[in-house]
Amino acid sequence: MRPSFTRWFNWPENGHSEMRMEKDRFVIYLDVKHFSPEELSVHISDEFITIHAKHEDRQDDHGFVSREFLRKYRLPAGVCGDVTSSLSSDGVLTITAPRSSPGPERNIPISCEDGTPKQKM
Repeated sequence: MRPSFTRWFNWPENGHSEMRMEKDRFVIYLDVKHFSPEELSVHISDEFITIHAKHEDRQDDHGFVSREFLRKYRLPAGVCGDVTSSLSSDGVLTITAPRSSPGPERNIPISCEDGTPKQKM
């Protein structure tokens, strides 16, 4: 469940964010209410998630404004690069990456330098 962003009344007008490491995933919440889906892009390269948002001049109550931001987040250790993103109706971009699951428990054979397997005890 994502946080309610109304509690942060002093957020900047362009892109405040929150990161959370949860039990099974890493999540970024980003306020992008001033941008339409076509003005947003999410990209992953190596261990970084990059979010770019840009819109040209728009008229508001005070005149004209254009906005642009670029944010980069390093994926934490133990998080895989299978990133998904979604945009809510109230302008919150949610980016999610699952934590890597450990492999099944197993015994690791030990071989000797001469290539023969170790004797069982």
